[in-house]
Amino acid sequence: MDNEILIVGIFVGAGLLGYVVVPGLLVMWDMVLDYITRSEEN
Repeated sequence: MDNEILIVGIFVGAGLLGYVVVPGLLVMWDMVLDYITRSEEN
């Protein structure tokens, strides 16, 4: 029983982590690309 709770907890935690990390990475990547294009223009 404890094992099942642990497995579910890991899945939920991984899901929440992905839900938070993926948009954060996308935003950071967008900022990096924006910075690169700006420095090329100048």
